[in-house]
Amino acid sequence: MNNNSNFQIAFIGSVAAMFSLPASADFTYENGHNRLTFGGDVELDINAQNTHSGRGPIFFEDEIDDGDEFNQTGRILLDVSGERSTDSGNYARFKVQPLVQTDGGMGVDDAWLAIGNRGGTQLKVGRFEAYDLFPLGQDVFVGFSGDTSDGLYRDGQGYVYQAKEGRGRGGDSGQVMVSHSTGDWHAEVSTLFGDRTDLFDSSTYHGYTVNPDDDAKSSFIVRPVVAWTPGSWTLAAGMETNLVDDAIVDERGADISDRTGYGTRLSWDSGDWSLNANLSWLDAYEEDNLTLGLNALWKGFGVGYIHAGNEIDDVKPGSNDDDVISLPGKYSIDTLYTSYHFADVLDIKDLGIYLGAYYSTIEHDEVDNLDDADRYGARLRFKYLL
Repeated sequence: MNNNSNFQIAFIGSVAAMFSLPASADFTYENGHNRLTFGGDVELDINAQNTHSGRGPIFFEDEIDDGDEFNQTGRILLDVSGERSTDSGNYARFKVQPLVQTDGGMGVDDAWLAIGNRGGTQLKVGRFEAYDLFPLGQDVFVGFSGDTSDGLYRDGQGYVYQAKEGRGRGGDSGQVMVSHSTGDWHAEVSTLFGDRTDLFDSSTYHGYTVNPDDDAKSSFIVRPVVAWTPGSWTLAAGMETNLVDDAIVDERGADISDRTGYGTRLSWDSGDWSLNANLSWLDAYEEDNLTLGLNALWKGFGVGYIHAGNEIDDVKPGSNDDDVISLPGKYSIDTLYTSYHFADVLDIKDLGIYLGAYYSTIEHDEVDNLDDADRYGARLRFKYLL
């Protein structure tokens, strides 16, 4: 019987054995140059927050629609990863992470194949997240005033850019990344290509209809990053830009997919302390976005602050107030968040309970009172690493 047959039999046996193990145990099978690992985690959240429905623009007090919301969210993640290597140091790795969500939905986090060598060069294809240029620390619950997001742009709301529009896991888009690590240095060039109209989570951009003729092209976003980690310090910088002209246009014919962003981070991690300082800037069509972030973690206690300053140059003029989606000018979003981690609850290894909360405000230089747009929330998270 050849080695492939032996591995196939062992694979079947390992799957059967996995279901007979205690829930808290990772299972790894190794046979020479082959390794197969099963794991995962359970993450369940009980949330209380004040939200904005997103049905109206946030810059007009009479349009702000909010409400207190109590719900439960979460998922069970299963992790299956494998590797086959050679004596010369070459390898092929894969990972798949299916999700079972508490609302009955199904999804997937990572699903990729990587090919590399002991010299530190790797090619990765599939669905994954590239290097994080704006880490939030222990981000148990981080929300923003105006229903903002680091990955979606909603017209008439605030936007907190975090150099993550091309990081990955972008809808139906494909991903390819080439990276190289040697000593204290890491460099990568990640790409995200395909339909990216889902970046705009509304039918308008500055009041102008997005993709009115339904003829969007496939985007091609390239995202190079360089990171240097001497000891406890990490300094990283990168950018992301779409190389396809007129991939997404509005009713004027303006290329609103022409978005170029930059990000940098300085991190320090030593003993009980972890610190991150982040800066990102986005040059979009008739809009600039600048975001600053600072967070710290000490012995399970985390705190963070994010400031986003945006400037919109032009919006579609309306014949009456109902036509106005957004306002030109400058606005800023300030968010404070905190968290605490209770580790190994009841002396059960890898069973944790997290407390998280945030408070966020938004201001516009031409709007006197946006207090109704303040957003806040608290979360109780149960996390169990399988």
